[in-house]
Amino acid sequence: MDDHPAPPPTPKAKFRKARHSARAAALGRQRLRLPIAAVLVAGFGSLMLLAVASVLVLGLVSASRNTFALLNDRADLALSGVEVRVRNQLNPARDMARFVAGLMERGELDPSDTRALQDTLRGALAGAPDVTGIAFFHPDRTGLRADRLGSELHIVREDLRGETTAPPELANGVDRTTAVWADPLWAKEAGTSFVTLFQPVRRNGRYLGQVVVGVSLGDLSRFLATLYVEQGLNAFVLFDKQHVLAHPSLAGMKFDFSNKTDGPPLPTVDEVADPALSALWVSGKPVQALKKRIEGRVVSVLDDDYFFLMRSMAGYGRQDWTIGISFRSNEVETEIRRLYTTGLAGLGILLISVAVALLVGRRISAQVARLAEAADQVRSFDFRNIPELPDSRLRELARANRAFNAMVAGLRWFETYVPKALVLRLMHQRGAQAGFNSEEREVTVMFTDIRGFSRMAEHMGAADTAALLNEHFTQLATCIEAEGGTVDKFIGDSIMAFWGAPEEQPDHAARALRAAHAIARTVHADNRRREKAGLPPIRVRIGLHSGSVVVGNIGSESRINYTIVGDTVNVAARIEELASSLQGDSEVIVLASAATAFHGDGAAPLDCVGGQPLRGRNGTTEVWRVSLDADVADAEQPLVPSPLWGA
Repeated sequence: MDDHPAPPPTPKAKFRKARHSARAAALGRQRLRLPIAAVLVAGFGSLMLLAVASVLVLGLVSASRNTFALLNDRADLALSGVEVRVRNQLNPARDMARFVAGLMERGELDPSDTRALQDTLRGALAGAPDVTGIAFFHPDRTGLRADRLGSELHIVREDLRGETTAPPELANGVDRTTAVWADPLWAKEAGTSFVTLFQPVRRNGRYLGQVVVGVSLGDLSRFLATLYVEQGLNAFVLFDKQHVLAHPSLAGMKFDFSNKTDGPPLPTVDEVADPALSALWVSGKPVQALKKRIEGRVVSVLDDDYFFLMRSMAGYGRQDWTIGISFRSNEVETEIRRLYTTGLAGLGILLISVAVALLVGRRISAQVARLAEAADQVRSFDFRNIPELPDSRLRELARANRAFNAMVAGLRWFETYVPKALVLRLMHQRGAQAGFNSEEREVTVMFTDIRGFSRMAEHMGAADTAALLNEHFTQLATCIEAEGGTVDKFIGDSIMAFWGAPEEQPDHAARALRAAHAIARTVHADNRRREKAGLPPIRVRIGLHSGSVVVGNIGSESRINYTIVGDTVNVAARIEELASSLQGDSEVIVLASAATAFHGDGAAPLDCVGGQPLRGRNGTTEVWRVSLDADVADAEQPLVPSPLWGA
């Protein structure tokens, strides 16, 4: 008989036994878990189908037969009538310009014959009561103008030579062969603006000048006022959303736009005696389903609803105008009431369907949301703040939650010893499965140190010292990582960081200089806070050097770090040590080698300190000092322009 004790179970045997026990316990307490696909299809699918189908049926049957059919027909007829009348008001000006230009082009009228030209302009204006004025300008911008003032016609000589406010259409007539409508022009003596047509005149290819015909916007408003009296139709013409070309309330009004520097010389919607039009673009609600390029809006003013129907009209300037009509809601009260009833009924059904669907899917959505939020935290390596996911009655979610909780438990140990920012950058550059071999790389190295930290720590407890260092390191690391730098290690009260690895950074020196400048601003702001709290300031030294290093995974088989080694690291550390003798009373001093200054591309203002001996090195090393801004530099130390700044 063998008296030797049985050997202890191996780790693999223990794992198998534990897994078997867990599986047996799970079989004893199985819960009913439904597939998430079945719940989504049966719950959300049927309920939302019912809601959408009900709203569509009610909307199509009722609204399409009532409101929009009526509004479409009425809008089309009314707006077409207004557009025809507006064009009939403006087109005579075009016909008149063509007539007078034709006389000159055929040689029947000599534009240099002042008497004949005067009679022709007066006669043309007398035969077109819708036109306010007509003029002819020679190429030198001199000419004659016939105006209609009340029932009388007046002839005025024009001389716009050297006039800077003349419209561009007057100057570029020699380059055109067709007539163009100019944007509204304001006439001071008339107190109103004009819509003006410029018709170039040529005879046998020679440019003779331009016939200019204008229609007063006051006349156009009087025409709309007549239309309102005759047909009860409140029509208007807009130049854009803020300016009005014509409105019944503007008939006979005069405006002074001599001091207006922005926008066209037109009254705004707020200057029109029409509260509904003033609120059209501010509080007006769009009306859907209007066809034939018609835009509809509903405006509520003083407990009254007004309907506005509009569409664009082209052909009279660089941009399209907007013609529109408005009327009270009681004119289509029956149709609107039917539309509201239909909409409310459909909305009620939709809300009920959505409420029921939400009750069914609330538990599902909450669990999915928790899993998604936890997954986002894993992606950002925020393992400590990830809550444990609870069990679920849904089979797929229950399995996912168990696997996720087990994964997070292991990753929390991983987070303790691995720099998250560095791992994320390595994963982004090489992929999660790729290796990373050591290689030679051009980088910029930074060393920081707190001046007099040992004396400061003598009067502080261990917890306060750790809190101070943690806060200080957090502030500096934020500035470094904001410029794409890598924090290599924390050494006592010092930080070692570098730029140029793991990813390629051709501007690594400029990034390091900007980070140093940001650290200076941060330390300055923190010292102001410490001063208010009665705490001593923190004074920081920073050393920078650029050069070649070996970068990669360096260490033993049991412990490996992604770091850099080489003489460049030693030089950066010695430059930081050198700063102690040059800092004086400055809160922050930043020293950089000539290599960093040369490759910094003007990222910070630099002053040459000259050749300086470095501990442990033969000869001297040229050193440059970063000139800090007034808000971060010592108040008694003036800023000196540097030859490298802005280079």
